[in-house]
Amino acid sequence: MSDEDETPMESKHNSTGQEKPETESKPGQPATDEPSEEKPTPDNEVIEDEKPAKKRPHHRLIAWCKANKKISIPVGVLVILLLLFAIPLSRYQIAGLFLKKNYTVKVVDSVTSSPVSGADVSTAGKTAVTDGNGNAKLSGLKVGHHAVSISKKYYQDRKMDVLVPILSEKKVPSIAFEATGRPAKITVTNVINHQALAGVDISVADTEAKTDKSGNAIVVLPTGKTNAKATLSLNGYNKKEITINISDQKIEENNVTLTPSGKIYFLSKLSGKIDVVKTDLDGASRSTVLAGTGKEEDTGTVLLAARDWKYLALQSRRDSEAPRLYLIDTSNDAVTTIDEGNAIFTPVGWNDNNFVFITNRSGVPDWQAHAQALKTFNAQTKQLTILDQTAGQGTNQIDYARENYGQVYIIGKNVIYEKSWQANTYYVPGALDGKQAGIYSINISGQGFQTFKNFSYASGKTTYFTSIPYEAQGIYYQVTEKNDVSYYAYASGKITGKDDLSDTFNNYYQKSVTYLQSPSGNETFWSDPRDGKNTLFVGGQNGEDGKQIAALSDYTVYGWFSDNYLLVSKNSSELFIMPKTALPKDTGPLKITDYHKPARTFPGYGGGYGGV
Repeated sequence: MSDEDETPMESKHNSTGQEKPETESKPGQPATDEPSEEKPTPDNEVIEDEKPAKKRPHHRLIAWCKANKKISIPVGVLVILLLLFAIPLSRYQIAGLFLKKNYTVKVVDSVTSSPVSGADVSTAGKTAVTDGNGNAKLSGLKVGHHAVSISKKYYQDRKMDVLVPILSEKKVPSIAFEATGRPAKITVTNVINHQALAGVDISVADTEAKTDKSGNAIVVLPTGKTNAKATLSLNGYNKKEITINISDQKIEENNVTLTPSGKIYFLSKLSGKIDVVKTDLDGASRSTVLAGTGKEEDTGTVLLAARDWKYLALQSRRDSEAPRLYLIDTSNDAVTTIDEGNAIFTPVGWNDNNFVFITNRSGVPDWQAHAQALKTFNAQTKQLTILDQTAGQGTNQIDYARENYGQVYIIGKNVIYEKSWQANTYYVPGALDGKQAGIYSINISGQGFQTFKNFSYASGKTTYFTSIPYEAQGIYYQVTEKNDVSYYAYASGKITGKDDLSDTFNNYYQKSVTYLQSPSGNETFWSDPRDGKNTLFVGGQNGEDGKQIAALSDYTVYGWFSDNYLLVSKNSSELFIMPKTALPKDTGPLKITDYHKPARTFPGYGGGYGGV
């Protein structure tokens, strides 16, 4: 066979000289010239028609996180925490590492469901004692589960698991507490206004209790007893000892009253002499502060209390000499002298700690100056100050002219007063020529003297003043000059003319009103006579907006004790106390004591108590 007739055979070697692998066809398939496997592609060869493989989402997320670590790391931590917080067990374990809360539990009696006070509550090193409402506040607890232990004498110890929440405590959990003794109920009220007293401490049989907001407390006592001694105390009230009744058959009800602390001072003639006596507000603990000597006179004995009851002014003749003015300091019942001497003293009243009075010096002739003096005494500093003195003129008992004080009022920090002249004009017709009567004011300190209105005695005129208080801070004046009558009103530091007030003056003494100021000065207390009885009112500092608190009453006004209680009298010999709000139906004022009413009264004086 020639070379041309021969069919060329494919080389078994590639260009590199390596042997090419043979490709075998599978049965049933035609043989092909191309191998079944792809040829390897060099690394540097670009295959233009082939697309890169698509990345999956999590691959992209990982790539983004690697590229943005400042964001991805905090977000990742937050996601992990959120996942952990979604699981209750891990949620509180983690939160408890950095979050603490205050947590309150309430302990109640298992039988009565009443609050148990004085129980010891503890957990995680924190302790608290339940209050009158049975609540115990545990401070600074880690959030999460805690085992709470509760204990109190005559109760069975109790343990309970509680959950301190991450968010605010929505409802205070109640824990029932089982008594091992006999329970008794104590209800405590104010003896004057009958209102429930919360927070009263009760000590009985080596255990403690406290009343809740309704004034109730449950005390558990040992079995086998029918009663037990208890002591009740509350700030602002007198301590009281009582006997608690106990029963095996039922829960005994023990109703108790407490008396607000404080003392009432008054005059008493129970001993046959005029004594100064004090008692508690319910009449208990009576004692004599200053015993009478037997020299005292009804017309010359006066006891006036300052609005806060810290000081008393006593006018009394205690020996053979003339009456003196005394100060009684109620903080220690010390008695000191305000003023004394050959004089007649006329009390005016109190302004805060300052007592105002007039001195009429008996040894000074009518024609000489300073026969009378208007004075004030500061009970704190013990300083006596002369506010004003009268003038005089002439040479003897016939040829004379002298000033006299008229009515004196204390309004705010000022003393408002009248002065007029008198003379023997029959023998000396011109003795008053050129003289002036007037209405004046001076501050309680002795400063700020002011003339409101002067009235001349020229041409033989004579001037007479008649004045009455209206409302709580005002004064009406009726001024008579010979046959002429004019009217004026004092209010808010000035005098103004008024129209005819003759009806007001004519009816005043038939229906006189004294506005008693409260210790703070923000309220007033007065009565209005109606059909032979008295209607009692409490109003604003000027007597405005009066609220009726009693109608057709047998009681008359006497004073205040603090801004919460009113003092009233009956038959001018019985002293009572009541709340400034209306009493409950069918309930009357609480009687304090019988007392001695002196022959002197001070109508219109509202700056202190005991004058009406």
